[in-house]
Amino acid sequence: MDHAGPPHTQDTARKFGRFRWLAGGLFGLLIVAALGIFAWRYVLNPCEVDAVKEASAFLLSQSKRYDSVYRVTADASQSSVLLPVTVLQQISLDTQETDVPACMQTAKNELTNYMRTVIRAFQAYAAGETNAAVIDLIHQSDSHYSNFAAELDVVNKCAPFCIP
Repeated sequence: MDHAGPPHTQDTARKFGRFRWLAGGLFGLLIVAALGIFAWRYVLNPCEVDAVKEASAFLLSQSKRYDSVYRVTADASQSSVLLPVTVLQQISLDTQETDVPACMQTAKNELTNYMRTVIRAFQAYAAGETNAAVIDLIHQSDSHYSNFAAELDVVNKCAPFCIP
């Protein structure tokens, strides 16, 4: 009978070994979770509050700038909309090329879709397409603008915890 020690000592050693594995596993899990939170917050930082505020202000200013040219273009005759449409296209391109936090990408896309749809409506108007076609494009643009406003509101409320 080769026993290293009394039976109750062997059971205690096995239990202590299992406890050490469990404690080590939990400690490792806590470290991984802490590193994950650190990486998300400080390295990836998909939706920092200041970045969201800055991007929101930019997108809203682009929207206001676009809408002021839009109003002038809406009052133009069919043959004179091309110049203001060129300005609308430039505003749209400037907006599209701007980097925004990942959580604001949908809002930016909705705004640029709104802008492009309005441009297509004016181009259809200049080309003499039917009023129904132009009105349909305007309705589509309204939908994109509503989506932009709603998305912008959601992101401003959830930052910095938005998930892109």
